[in-house]
Amino acid sequence: MKKFKEIKIRIYKAIDNPDACQRFSQGHSDVLKSYGIKKVTSANTNWFNDPKVYLIMVESYTGEKTFGGARLHLKNKDYKLPLEEALGELDPNIYKLISDNKSYKTGELCGLWNTKLMSGSGLSVILIRSGVAKAGMLILKRFNLKSLYTLSAPWTIGMVKEIGFTIEHDMGKDGTFEYPNSDLIATVLVLKDINTLKNAKLIERNSIVNLRDNPVQIKDENGPKGIIEVEYDLVTISEVIN
Repeated sequence: MKKFKEIKIRIYKAIDNPDACQRFSQGHSDVLKSYGIKKVTSANTNWFNDPKVYLIMVESYTGEKTFGGARLHLKNKDYKLPLEEALGELDPNIYKLISDNKSYKTGELCGLWNTKLMSGSGLSVILIRSGVAKAGMLILKRFNLKSLYTLSAPWTIGMVKEIGFTIEHDMGKDGTFEYPNSDLIATVLVLKDINTLKNAKLIERNSIVNLRDNPVQIKDENGPKGIIEVEYDLVTISEVIN
């Protein structure tokens, strides 16, 4: 099996890295536009100033190119989760589901994208694993995260289910919404066992636990188009300093 590409996975705290925020936002916007999607709440830039947002960035080894990314939002009193902003008018029950928890022990994995160059490479599942692994690392750092939500497109729902997410059937139409427009369907899913990942497939659970326990490593990942050598660094600068 041929080696597809060598990449780096880096996690940045949004407020500590304005340049990464800009690169993420521009890349996400370009990908959405290429598919004719113009209105997606997770693509806005309010999160630039949210101290509880982490960027999961896929970069070239030199750092000159950005191939994709995702965001991990932790719920806090000053910012709504993108899920709330996206679905609040369609189903107000989303606020009860998320915001009634005044202890703010939930979060969201959102804004998943990759360039067409990386399409079909398996990068999406690598990003999801990295986001869930980071959520597990934050639990260990006393964030006490109890659940993680995601709004999934039809082509990613299988991936997130294998990682242990389950559909929130009480939301929308059996968990689904016509979003971001009537031609597309999005599904609300939740991961309620971030620490144990008891509902995940064994191979996915082992991969995520390995990343959580060894956040800095180089690993060959098998993808549909071949092997991707990934240099992981899931530790943010602020965590190193502190």
